[in-house]
Amino acid sequence: MATLKDISKIVGVSCTTISRVLNHDETINVSVETQKKIFEAAEMLSYTKHIKPKKTLENNLKIGLIHWFNELQELNDPYFISIRIGIEEECKNNNINLVKVYNDEFLNENLVGNTFDGLVILGKFDNHRIENFKQYSNHIVFVHSNNPKFQYDSVQVDFRELTNDVLKHLLSIGHEKIGFIGGREKVPGNNEEIIDHREIQFENFLKAKGIYKPQYVRIGNYDVKYGYVLMKDLITANIDDLPTAVFIASDSLAIGAIRAVNEADLKIPKDISIFSCNDIPTSKYTSPTLSTVKIYTEFMGQMAIKLLLEQINGTRDHSIRVTIPHKLIFRESC
Repeated sequence: MATLKDISKIVGVSCTTISRVLNHDETINVSVETQKKIFEAAEMLSYTKHIKPKKTLENNLKIGLIHWFNELQELNDPYFISIRIGIEEECKNNNINLVKVYNDEFLNENLVGNTFDGLVILGKFDNHRIENFKQYSNHIVFVHSNNPKFQYDSVQVDFRELTNDVLKHLLSIGHEKIGFIGGREKVPGNNEEIIDHREIQFENFLKAKGIYKPQYVRIGNYDVKYGYVLMKDLITANIDDLPTAVFIASDSLAIGAIRAVNEADLKIPKDISIFSCNDIPTSKYTSPTLSTVKIYTEFMGQMAIKLLLEQINGTRDHSIRVTIPHKLIFRESC
């Protein structure tokens, strides 16, 4: 496992600073650019352990990566940093020119006048924007997206099955009072709110077991500060009948939640066990370290480029949906 010293050698800042950034310490005065380098270095050190060198191809292709986040939003959600790094590495290995277009006020400006051999759409966009993207390339792959009617290639995670696996594990070790902390996303363009599959499946699974308690559910968005706020509210509202375990939909939320549990003078996992999702680099450095679900996000990025190359090379005429596997990682929090 990569250490803080390994990251320090790459970024050139102290281990203390790196630890505080990885734990989303809001009091630290570090530039956004330095934070970005720290998260990318942490992800890359993990990533390089299992990526195999490839022979460089002379493709000279130009591929656009259209991101539904701006750069600051991406920094707050390392899940998407990891996917992007996977895309970048696969493009590098295949000698592909990658143009990154973030979803900010310059999105349309950065697209106009460009033509691409293919597009990777990372995240969720409304149908109007998706139709607009088609003018820049006929070859499109969606990643973590609302792929319209599955008419395009897509790379996804089965969050329903993932949620089932977490809840089965919690039940197997004796937990029946289980809470949930999650977030809801909004589609750029029409501001439509999307209910997370983890939230939906959590309710369905526990209702089928007869142990669903809505008072143990808190929903915000995926910013780390909401993990703190939502867990604090969950504890305050249920102080006389706390859940014994909480499934948290992202590691970023879980980091904030840990702080709220500590401030309430409760112990993890003695009083409340926490199981989160994504296995971002930070999850190895929290105290306690996070039990979480490993999602092979870097492989999602790799696979997106592989599918795009299949389209460009004309090896098939039908769309493919790839579901990426997951794995439960057991650490100190559960």
